[in-house]
Parts: sequence; C-alpha cells; structure tokens
Amino acid sequence: MTPCKRIEIIIEEALARRLEDKLQALGAPGYTFIPRAGGAGDRGLMRGDDPTGAASNCIFIIVVEDDEVVRGIVEGVQPFLTRSGGVCLVSEALWLRH
Repeated sequence: MTPCKRIEIIIEEALARRLEDKLQALGAPGYTFIPRAGGAGDRGLMRGDDPTGAASNCIFIIVVEDDEVVRGIVEGVQPFLTRSGGVCLVSEALWLRH
C-alpha cells in the first residue's frame, strides 16, 4: 500500500462543474464525484432527494500522493468554500493500487 492524502470536498451541487474545472487546473490526478448528497450543517438542511439539485450537496474524493498538489488543491478550493460554504477534509490514507 502507498501512503497518500485523501481530500474530501463537500459543496453545493450547483458549483460542481466549476469545481471540476478548478480541480483539473490545479493538477488533481483524478477524483470521484458523488452527486445528490444530503445532510445538515451551519447553512441548514441540504436534501439529497431534491429533483432539481438546488438543495443538494455533492462530494468529491481525491487521492493525492504529492504534498504540493494537496496544498494547491486546498488553497484553490478555499474561495468556493468562502463564497458558498462547504467542507474540505484532508486525511492520511493508504492507497491499494490496482
């Protein structure tokens, strides 16, 4: 297994396309996108079953080995979080490569 960082970004689904573009520009090696995530936080209830997606969050999961890329992603997504709320989590992980 390879040590890596796991970055999880939870953001309003309406911003997903812009965040995808930003992640590519920041050198993210890839990501997993989970749409229609619900939950509750300091900005209220987000319902994952809203058919329009207007009251839904989404989750991006990114696995990164390079600490510079991790820093770039964290700094690059900060404006999204400042404007709209959301969460960015960075944790240590082990990557079992295929």
